[in-house]
Amino acid sequence: ICINGTGEELRYVNETVKTSGFEAANEHDPSREVLRVSGLCKYFGGVAANEDISLTLHRGEILAIAGENGAGKSTFCKMLTGVYHPDKGEIFIDGEKVKFDSPADSIAAGIKMVYQERNLVGLMTGAQNICLAQEPCKMGMIDEKKIIEQAEKTKKKLGLTIDLSIPVEKVGAGEQQLIEILRAFQTEPKILILDEPTASLGQGEIEPFLNFIKRIKQETDIAIIFISHKFEEVYEIADKIAVFTDGRNVLCADTKDLSQDECIRAMLRSDKIAPLDVSLDDSRNGEPVLKVEKGFYDGKEHNIEFSIYPGEIVGFYGLVGSGRTECAEYLFGKRPAAQREFIFNGEKIQKGKPIDMISKGMIMTPEKRMNGLFRALSLTDNICNLFLTKMLKNRILGTIDAKKCQKFSLKVLKDNNVKYRSQSQPVVSLSGGNMQKIIIGRSVALENIKLLIVDEPTTGMDIGAKYQVYRKLLDLADKQSLSVMMISSELDELLAVCRRIYVFAGGNCIQEFARRDFDKRKIVETAVRGRRI
Repeated sequence: ICINGTGEELRYVNETVKTSGFEAANEHDPSREVLRVSGLCKYFGGVAANEDISLTLHRGEILAIAGENGAGKSTFCKMLTGVYHPDKGEIFIDGEKVKFDSPADSIAAGIKMVYQERNLVGLMTGAQNICLAQEPCKMGMIDEKKIIEQAEKTKKKLGLTIDLSIPVEKVGAGEQQLIEILRAFQTEPKILILDEPTASLGQGEIEPFLNFIKRIKQETDIAIIFISHKFEEVYEIADKIAVFTDGRNVLCADTKDLSQDECIRAMLRSDKIAPLDVSLDDSRNGEPVLKVEKGFYDGKEHNIEFSIYPGEIVGFYGLVGSGRTECAEYLFGKRPAAQREFIFNGEKIQKGKPIDMISKGMIMTPEKRMNGLFRALSLTDNICNLFLTKMLKNRILGTIDAKKCQKFSLKVLKDNNVKYRSQSQPVVSLSGGNMQKIIIGRSVALENIKLLIVDEPTTGMDIGAKYQVYRKLLDLADKQSLSVMMISSELDELLAVCRRIYVFAGGNCIQEFARRDFDKRKIVETAVRGRRI
């Protein structure tokens, strides 16, 4: 176990260890040890993504890693899989110290990871995907017959009955997940890492999948790292649970010795973001800018009842796969929907693409900021690309008025306090915080904007840059009466700037918290348990 922290957090974790029977969790046969990490650290720009991670995994054991989004789970796994190189610490496989220079080294050592976002080629069959990049050849040609034989052999070994002869795009999410695991087993791994494996599965697919994982444990010697925020699944299959918080492994013990309440308490992050000047007054002026009750997308109906009023910042919180971004994309017209129906700016919306919603006064900034920028273009070009029709010098010839572009982009840069050298410098030369200022600044420069949707607006920023974004959003809400829908995995920043927070789970909006009733533990517990508390 690695215990880190100060104050109440450290006292709580120490007390938990004393009462959880942790000593029993270490009474494993040392010869069964397959993985041991000691003091593992990873820093990005001086910020610790992982710090002093130490834990042990044994053959035939399932270790669940739990924690809020951004707690350091993915960074830890990327060090195990050779994507990142540890800045400090050691990794041991079968008692021998290893160093991974690439993912290929990790695979050769017996580690295989199945990511939450599936990496399958839709047009290829299940068998072809399983053998992808490892295809058997005959006389310099891929041997399709051998591919089928190898894939079927792996399938039989794991006791599956799925059809591997059809394109994977024609099978369900659950079967696609199993094909990913079959592909992992082609290399006969010692350690299998599953990253949120049930996040995209339907309700009827989850139980069969968990039963399959149990069978792997019972019938093989493979150790499994199971990353999940769904405690009901963790407690059903895991032998041990490790809780990551702020990049640290603050708790690790046998599942039978830990209650869900203890895990939730350990997950709570230390407060790093001080509350800003946000009124506790929950009074709502006039009619809501946005009023939603249900959504029909991704093949089913979602209960997403919420409203947003003029001049308020409303937070959307939830763990991986909770459906926050999907809901926002549905509203913005980016996500295909069988049926659309909600009220925006007094108008009943039943259809519309993003360009239509922008004209109505709604705009959304992307979760990955580089998806909203043209990397090779200048600051001026990136700002003015949303306003090309206004920047035309000659509408017939389609020529752009360069002076008008320069003047307009300069105003956006100044209004948003962007730090830059020249308007002609490439946008990628800016810091992440200044890129985000450009994305937000050009968005609200559009005419008649009533609602700004920002998805993970401060990802990868230092605390100073984050506060600049917070103040910009608060300024827009206070001075321009702009409504802001703020999607974030960092609960502390939502607590700092939002007037209300809606919690999402399973694709639905399950509970609303007004600012005067903000309770960090209750919000996290609601998200983790996936139901109203």
